[in-house]
Amino acid sequence: MEPFIKLEQEEKQLVTNRYKASRFNMLATEDDGSLYLSNTMTGSFIAVPAETVPEVKSLLRLGYEGEAEGLVQQLVDRGFMVKEEVNELFRARMLHEIVGRRSDTLQLIFLTSEQCNFRCVYCYEKFEKGNMQPEVREAVKKYVQKQARFLNSLNIHWFGGEPLLALDTIEDLSQEFLRICGEQGIRYHSAMTTNGYLLTPDVATRVLDLGVKTFQITLDSDAEQHDKHRHLAGGQPTFQKIWNNLLELKKLDRQFLCRIRVNFDQANLPNIPNFIETLSEHFGKDPRFSVNFFPIGQWGGPNDDELPVLSEKQAFTQALSLCETAMDKDLNNALENRLKPGGYVCYAARSNSFVIGSDGILYKCTVALYNEKNIVGKLQPDGTMKLNKDNLALWIMNDESEDTGCKTCFFRPACQGASCPLVRIESGKAPCPPEKKNIQKVIRIVGREMKKRYLATNRS
Repeated sequence: MEPFIKLEQEEKQLVTNRYKASRFNMLATEDDGSLYLSNTMTGSFIAVPAETVPEVKSLLRLGYEGEAEGLVQQLVDRGFMVKEEVNELFRARMLHEIVGRRSDTLQLIFLTSEQCNFRCVYCYEKFEKGNMQPEVREAVKKYVQKQARFLNSLNIHWFGGEPLLALDTIEDLSQEFLRICGEQGIRYHSAMTTNGYLLTPDVATRVLDLGVKTFQITLDSDAEQHDKHRHLAGGQPTFQKIWNNLLELKKLDRQFLCRIRVNFDQANLPNIPNFIETLSEHFGKDPRFSVNFFPIGQWGGPNDDELPVLSEKQAFTQALSLCETAMDKDLNNALENRLKPGGYVCYAARSNSFVIGSDGILYKCTVALYNEKNIVGKLQPDGTMKLNKDNLALWIMNDESEDTGCKTCFFRPACQGASCPLVRIESGKAPCPPEKKNIQKVIRIVGREMKKRYLATNRS
């Protein structure tokens, strides 16, 4: 009988589970002693009460052996703990391949017009071309029709110049996309980056009816500062008309998301806290609106040398500080999305994303329009893409599994070494997202906003 007893003991040892902390965990302690715990592989985010923090930290530090139950099971279910034999670096590589190179999703960014009614002081565009040509529109329709049988999701983004200068193009293409997606059972999402000047109530209703459900509109602080940054081509002010359009958009009994982008530099930064108060007063209680803050950079425009930009470190610190101020004033932000798998992967790094110019030229990036490496092909009249495979490879063939800095980074699943492929192309190094450099503060901002939303939901 002795050998059988020994065999049973060996079998029991073989099925014993050992768990360890995920290498993709991120932690931040709150002022009250509670803990925020986030994981970039699973996208999980939880708040741990102060009284449970010692036990959670002990489990993450020492691991656990035995059957998962209770608190351990909760941490395992959310990916904060994994079995000891799990190769998370392999999982990260698989995430890159499956999600980053999926062929059932297509994203098309259209430069419907490469003209603009604005002349923003920091703009990098040259406005050498006009509205999208009819023959290009027909080629686009043929291309999407050809791709439809492979797709589960079609994501469209209207860009420019100013896209609403070519509203007829948006209407024409949107109607065709909606028809194709309806016939093929494809999920359809449409977004628009617009300066907001032409987004009158009538136009807003028309584009909402065409499936546009997300807007990004820029207001650079109050009227005085905004009109210095973002004026019409003739120099006339723009703030009041955009503001009125936003107020009218708010009145619409429709579902949409509107991200108000505030660009800042040394000149307008002192005015932004008061502007946040104004934004809060009008949009703070409306979950359809959010606000984001972006430092102005020298993006290649003719005024670059005259722009009072902040240093990289100052810019990110100020952006986070403004996010905290806005959150305290009941304004939403979208920081939490950047902590999720692929949340910080640039659209230009995705193999299934293309920018289509008004003349059918294909790009990967909307910023580097005049960089020859950014021209990856041309849309043909028959709806096929003639691609420059060497240029295309520069943008999509990043491999964070071969980069010693990226390979073991806790932020790897979120950015995949592709937060900005343009920087990697020009410098030869994969840049780190600015959020990573102050991740604990980012996590605290996200955690506080999620708590506020949870409390608001439960009160209602």
